[in-house]
Amino acid sequence: MRKYLLAAVAIFSVAAVSNAALAAPTLSFRVYQDNILQGALSSSSNTGSLTTFGSTNLFSVISATAVGIPNVSAPDLVGQSTTVASNAGFTGTHTLRLEFTQTDVPSLSAGGAFASLANTLTGNLLVNAASVQNFTVSNYADAANVAFSRATLLATAAFTGAGGTGAPIIRNLSLPNTLFSETIVVEATFTAGGAAVNASSQIVAVPEPASLALFGAGLLGLGLLRRRRQV
Repeated sequence: MRKYLLAAVAIFSVAAVSNAALAAPTLSFRVYQDNILQGALSSSSNTGSLTTFGSTNLFSVISATAVGIPNVSAPDLVGQSTTVASNAGFTGTHTLRLEFTQTDVPSLSAGGAFASLANTLTGNLLVNAASVQNFTVSNYADAANVAFSRATLLATAAFTGAGGTGAPIIRNLSLPNTLFSETIVVEATFTAGGAAVNASSQIVAVPEPASLALFGAGLLGLGLLRRRRQV
């Protein structure tokens, strides 16, 4: 019995060491106005966090933050647009799209021991909500580990009125035990100036029951070993 319990502990120890040994994934952000890339607002980081603040000829404020590995546990990703506001002199109808992505995410936690991802999607129409249309937040994953890829849809939500936060959406993934990418996309169409929105999304791992049982066995083993030493 003792050998099996020690083996359970060893399995989780090896997995933890393997994940720690991996290089930090790359976290990136970019903005499209009317499907045209706004290169000056693009940024990337290997530190696990990034912040972007700027504007375009149509939007006076575009601010965003993102947090990923190693600042959070794999495969967690958080993307947030603090504020997106259209210019007072805005005319016509224009679409703005914000994209957050991280590559080189270890799939041991999404395709192996932890095979489910929970997605929380939030959208708020702050000012002049009637001038904002098709306001959506969507999460994606890609087993090919391509930045900004939309290969597999994890979750999506559309927001109207004041907006809000829906119940977490859980999606099971089938991934090889290599690396994959995650992407968050925020998109809205503006029809007038003086409108403002913000949005956020989070992707986190959901432990499988079998994985929890194995982890529990490992903890039980440690407890029995400690108790035996005390006797």
